[in-house]
Amino acid sequence: MIVRNLETIDFRTLSIFVTTCRLLSLTQCADEMGLPKSTVSKAISKLEDHLNAKLLERSTRKIQITEAGQVVLSRADHLVEEFKSLSEDVREIQQQVQGLIRISAPPAMGANLSQDIFPEFLKQWPKAQISLDLSYAFDDLFVQGIDLAIRVGQVVDDRLVAKEIGYSTRVLVASPKYLEEHGIPQLPEDLTHHNCLRFQYNPDVVPWTLISGDKSVSIEVSSNFYCGSIDAIKRATVEGLGIAQIPVNNMVCELKQGELVRILPDWHAVLMPIYLVYRPGLNKPKRLEAILEYLLSKKEYFQFGPDHHLCQQGCKVNVEG
Repeated sequence: MIVRNLETIDFRTLSIFVTTCRLLSLTQCADEMGLPKSTVSKAISKLEDHLNAKLLERSTRKIQITEAGQVVLSRADHLVEEFKSLSEDVREIQQQVQGLIRISAPPAMGANLSQDIFPEFLKQWPKAQISLDLSYAFDDLFVQGIDLAIRVGQVVDDRLVAKEIGYSTRVLVASPKYLEEHGIPQLPEDLTHHNCLRFQYNPDVVPWTLISGDKSVSIEVSSNFYCGSIDAIKRATVEGLGIAQIPVNNMVCELKQGELVRILPDWHAVLMPIYLVYRPGLNKPKRLEAILEYLLSKKEYFQFGPDHHLCQQGCKVNVEG
């Protein structure tokens, strides 16, 4: 890729390119930045001319980022964010924590944080704002402009900073109604005689792996219901359809209210780490530093292991086998 007159590429051109990539629309970029659509189109063409490479494939219906465009985006996004961060730091140097913090989290985790964690933070910093996106997807923080993501499971994007804050695991649960009708499994092998609801996106047979101390077993279970939504699996389990593996943090209310009962309490799925994930940079906005420090001070909240007090409470519900 031959670069020509690189010194003439200005901040606005890079900002237009990054915004267009995030929205995948020239029209939406123009609306968001308050510019004519023709200005946006010319800026993209100007950048492509400077870099002598096709960055976007444009049609009347959609925009696709080319391989070269992805390379430029990863660098341009850093430059744009660093410039914005620098400007914000200068403005906020004598001010309180303030401004919008865009956070992404899994649905159940985000719902719990909205009840137990975020209200206290916003009371402490009344000029701060939180925009919370609830999704199972691992959103691209660079493209979508997300400040902080809370993720369960390993983080494979080495462009990001990941700080482990806790852990979660799935435990086996069923409704009292189901257990009254079908009995309570006493051993992992007993699961082969039960209907086991599966959190997955296809009907392929995937054994359940359970651990207890240093012991591990793999059980091939049968099921008449599978789904890629934990909430849907949980609802079906509450209604008595079968036994499921559900993360502890996804069923706080159901365990408290006795709608779900933990079974085989000595067994659980492999522990999954919980991470705070954010983009690198020396000039982090004060609002991001504040939410990071606050969440890290609440580490005990994120310990959703098999010994969580809710699990013990769930085990005490009296169900006749």
